[in-house]
Amino acid sequence: MTAALWQRAATAAWRAGLLCTLWLAALPADAQLRVVSYNTAMGENPGVQTARPGLEVVLEAIGAEVRNGFARPIDVLLLQEQFSMEVSTQSIVNVLNSIYGPGVYARSTLNGQTSDSLGRGGRPGMVYNTQTVQLVSEMFFGDVGTSDGTGPTPAQQPRSTLRYELKPVGYDDSAVFYAYSAHWKADTGVGNNNRRLVEAQATRANADALGEGVHIIYAGDFNIQTSSGTAYQHMLSAGPGQAFDPLNRPGSWNNNTSFMDLHTQSPAATGNSQFPGQTLGGMDDRFDFQLVTGEMLDGMGLSMIPGSYRAFGNNGTHEFKGNITSGTGASPAVLTALMQASDHLPVVADYQLPARMGVDVAAIPPLVELGSLVTIGVTVTNTAPTALAIGADRLDYTLSVAGSLMGGAMATDFAGGGGNLHQITLDTSTVGLQTGMLNVVTTRQQAANPTYFLPIEFQVISAFLEADFNRDGVVDAADLAAWQGNFGLTGATRAQGDANLDGVVDGNDFVIWQRQLGMLPAGVTLAGAVPEPASGLAAFTALVAVLSLGRPRRRPRHAAAA
Repeated sequence: MTAALWQRAATAAWRAGLLCTLWLAALPADAQLRVVSYNTAMGENPGVQTARPGLEVVLEAIGAEVRNGFARPIDVLLLQEQFSMEVSTQSIVNVLNSIYGPGVYARSTLNGQTSDSLGRGGRPGMVYNTQTVQLVSEMFFGDVGTSDGTGPTPAQQPRSTLRYELKPVGYDDSAVFYAYSAHWKADTGVGNNNRRLVEAQATRANADALGEGVHIIYAGDFNIQTSSGTAYQHMLSAGPGQAFDPLNRPGSWNNNTSFMDLHTQSPAATGNSQFPGQTLGGMDDRFDFQLVTGEMLDGMGLSMIPGSYRAFGNNGTHEFKGNITSGTGASPAVLTALMQASDHLPVVADYQLPARMGVDVAAIPPLVELGSLVTIGVTVTNTAPTALAIGADRLDYTLSVAGSLMGGAMATDFAGGGGNLHQITLDTSTVGLQTGMLNVVTTRQQAANPTYFLPIEFQVISAFLEADFNRDGVVDAADLAAWQGNFGLTGATRAQGDANLDGVVDGNDFVIWQRQLGMLPAGVTLAGAVPEPASGLAAFTALVAVLSLGRPRRRPRHAAAA
């Protein structure tokens, strides 16, 4: 079998297994966000501007990978080295929609500036899942130029940085987060380090202007070789947009076996070129990142799920400076596709969604009897759309009441848990119209529907009429139906039609109903509480039926005379 045929067969086998994995693992878990940063190497070489073979295998495999108990398709794909949004990025949209269905994925629209006259400067871009994420706004920034930073001219960026404002579908603006996609200056030396610092400074100035408490992801190919680099340190410096490295493993990452599992460039070793312009050299650099603000690491609201950050396909088992295919970080077909699709590995991380509060209140009776015990069920649920608790923030809330209500609670509900049932009690100690307010509030970060207020009104009466079997405040045809449906029943309750509480539903109860037809309890006025025209006919028919039950037949007089 030729290498090409073997690769085709391996890919087919992998796809067959992938479909099963998707069905079993990915579909039930419909929350959380899977965010990917990926330099797809489409913008540097004029001959490589669209998705190349192998990319569809990589993107599908990212969506099928199970981490922390769930797998899910990519939600946000932050890209680098795009020729343009219309060409390169759209080709990736087409790949994803061929996997998941037409219209599922869309792309950003802004083409940032580049210093390359042919537009090959490797612009950043973004693709997003329209079913889970909404693109609110996009912008680019950065003083783009060719200065290397060594002369009197200030250093400039080789290309713009893109900023995307996003929010999860089904959430309001409190759940907005920002994702930056950047492709910083490559290579070593003072001039290149200065240009990377300028890019970091521009990014932090833009992010700091957003203010405190903002959820931010800084993603991209930063071309940083060590944590002591000035650009990296500036990103981590204090300020509103202070970045944190989720892995927190400082050191010299380049050409260092201690960080093999962090490396993202290059999946192909020297002599193993898969496409024109591919950077070779094997796995020996950590160039690709997802840095985040502290709000993304505090476990509240939108936050990175611990243990989910990884260089996709790299578990540190490959040969140092060798092909990624020498490791066991994914199936052989996926590792081969990673080597073919780009000269970088994707960086993947999963993020929990904010909590979403739902409140369901049982029906409030309009009339209640003096001194009776009447409780109302209130169910509070974390409705974040996930089958797993890890997929969303927990919902801490306070339930309180005011006015003629009693009860309260402080509790927590985890997503997918089914909710908590609480009971509030109506104050029935005083006759008359009673009012109150039910309040349920959560202060959990970015929670959707964080406040719930329900005004409640009910009337306390001295007593219900005996024939008001359904306790709705009026004796009408509905009560007659209850009596008819239970006629002859022994051991009955008033709700079943026993108006006089003698233990049997009979004609005596009907007589009480007939006398009270259309009546209301003392002091009560209900709109529309007029007996239905058909009630009299129904009463008459029922009465005839009752009077005829068990009555002995008399012989006709003319028959006796015969």
